[in-house]
Amino acid sequence: MGGDYAPDEIIKGAAIAAQNGDAAIILVGPIEILKEELTKYNR
Repeated sequence: MGGDYAPDEIIKGAAIAAQNGDAAIILVGPIEILKEELTKYNR
């Protein structure tokens, strides 16, 4: 979950990719942070 503006932008990009394609997305990092951030994109 490293990089500029992490973890927000990384998770945002993963959510967009998951919604727009057939790719399997794997996120690695602290599960509580991932869960919290992913709630922003659950639709």
